[in-house]
Amino acid sequence: MLEPVAAPAPTAGPEGRRPPLERALGPLRLVWRVSALVSTTSVLFVYYLGARPWVPKRRFTAWRNRMIQIWARTAVRFLGARVRAEGLPPGGCLVVSNHLSYVDIPVLASLFPSIFVSKAEVKGWPLMGTVASVAGTIFVDRERKRGLPDVAEWIGRELAAGSSVVLFPEGTSSAGAELLPFRPSLLAPASSAGLPVAYAAITYRSPEGHPPASESICWWGGMTFGGHILGLLRLPRFEVEVRFGPDTLQDPDRKVLADRLWHAVHTIFKPTT
Repeated sequence: MLEPVAAPAPTAGPEGRRPPLERALGPLRLVWRVSALVSTTSVLFVYYLGARPWVPKRRFTAWRNRMIQIWARTAVRFLGARVRAEGLPPGGCLVVSNHLSYVDIPVLASLFPSIFVSKAEVKGWPLMGTVASVAGTIFVDRERKRGLPDVAEWIGRELAAGSSVVLFPEGTSSAGAELLPFRPSLLAPASSAGLPVAYAAITYRSPEGHPPASESICWWGGMTFGGHILGLLRLPRFEVEVRFGPDTLQDPDRKVLADRLWHAVHTIFKPTT
């Protein structure tokens, strides 16, 4: 998750195409959304910590994943996202998707109860890292190849408990112009156990008169997180389309499975511009 690879070129002139009132509302919208996101996340996080010891062990996984979905639906609303889904969301399996932004996480989690595989650096982010850790995020340190079997075992345990585990096999976020190759290493639990893998494709659209979604919503290249999310929260709204594949795929060879999944996602993929 979220390992930007190349810097985007700036787009000139969107401010001049916006009505003066729209430009004036941007900072107010930013303050309101930041306040709403922080306060809502904090309240749900405190409730989660307080209620967790009282949840029966046999029900904990489903309860935790449902709490993540409640947070995600709230976050998507405050981010200004209008999400449209095609196809049926998966349940209780490994799910792969293209990867464009940190926004992918609340978008997908709002559609079906799920946990995510993320790069290890996220664990150290202020607030978000703590929330992600407590919420069951599976962290991967790509510099420690010897740790991948442990991560694969972790994914396997979550799948066995009935979780839907979302994995971004491109290994990095991008501007969304094309689908990057899929890395097969974390598909091992599904391939070795013969488990089904569902797939999805995400596309973003920004409003007319604002920077294109490849810059204002996708997070990649040399973009800083703080600067990017402040710009994102100034948008009046943005469109998200999530397309779920009509079937699931299985293969005992993880490399073959990665290739088959890439082609399957490519058939439903729409570029983000």
